[in-house]
Amino acid sequence: MINKKNVSLFVLIATGVFIVLVLIGIFAVGKINKQVATNKASQSQSISISKERHDTQKSSSQNNSSGSKSNSEESNKHKSEKELLTQFLEDFSTVKLDNDSIDNRAKLLKESMTEAAYQANYIVQDSNELKSLLSKYEKTKQIDTSNSTQLVARKYLESNLYLNANVSGQYYVELYYSETPIYESKGYKIVAKYEITIVDNKINTLELISKAQSK
Repeated sequence: MINKKNVSLFVLIATGVFIVLVLIGIFAVGKINKQVATNKASQSQSISISKERHDTQKSSSQNNSSGSKSNSEESNKHKSEKELLTQFLEDFSTVKLDNDSIDNRAKLLKESMTEAAYQANYIVQDSNELKSLLSKYEKTKQIDTSNSTQLVARKYLESNLYLNANVSGQYYVELYYSETPIYESKGYKIVAKYEITIVDNKINTLELISKAQSK
């Protein structure tokens, strides 16, 4: 015959075990959910930091690229100006005593100078005067010393260019060339110092500071 007291005890124990198992299950599920949440938060933070670092590197790269591009453009601008100025100085200081060369020099200078600078330096007038003197000399073999324009051949030697960092497009120039009068076989070296400004890739002003015979 079944002992009712034993049955009740068994049921009570079974119920207790069941409750303990349920509590353990709830605790385990909670712990797992907490771990998952922690992992997600950690992963999210990692992604955020990675994105932040990438954005920072991208921004830094763009800034460096922009700065390099700006410096490169500025450098190329000055290089281009110096090349233009050197060519101008060569054309300006080279004078050959024949009509074609005189006309070609005037043409080259007109292309490299602003109209104001071209007129201010009397390029056309000096060219015409030089051709007139050359024509007279070829006929008479005499030099008109009363004329300010003389029959002197000139040859470009070299130049030193110094950019004024405070004024855009302005250069201080040391120009070296040789002068040989038509009645002499040997020339002499001249150094002329100028202040020159460039605007829109054109010689805009040409101011002579000094000119002297060089050793």
